[in-house]
Amino acid sequence: MSGYANTVETMLARQDINDVLARYARGVDRADEALLRSCYHEGAIEEHANAYSGPADAYITDAVKRIRKMGPMAHYLCNTHIELDGDVAWVETYVLTFARFEQDGAPYDTLTGGRLCDRFERRDGEWRIAHRKMTFDWNRDAESAEGWCLGMFQPDDPRMHMATKDRDDLSYARF
Repeated sequence: MSGYANTVETMLARQDINDVLARYARGVDRADEALLRSCYHEGAIEEHANAYSGPADAYITDAVKRIRKMGPMAHYLCNTHIELDGDVAWVETYVLTFARFEQDGAPYDTLTGGRLCDRFERRDGEWRIAHRKMTFDWNRDAESAEGWCLGMFQPDDPRMHMATKDRDDLSYARF
């Protein structure tokens, strides 16, 4: 399979890889352990800077526990570059991550730009991450100043759907 040829096979491979990336973003933001596990092959490696380096299985277990205790979080996937080489794909995906942390009792918002540098492998016809290294490009931390569009939205209104880190999140509802 050529790295850039647009054949039906390469387009399907690219779509399968993009589906895994979307599942990862949803899985991490919803702290959905099963969904996250579906993104990695058995024995996969995760390197997340100084925060974690080792088996993806242990990374997922620890990350889900930590994420459930954190404030709001959102991962936004941007452009993705995929180079296919047989049953291996080299994938670079730009990602913006918003997260709220607490420092000295005060909420802080952090926005980080980085790239997910992945080696995907197709095993038994299924593309998943075999090795991931996170690359960080920039970061902006600031005291939280949540105003909900200067009061246009009211988080306490029962008609406003607020994100949750579980299967109660609106994204799991079928309406």
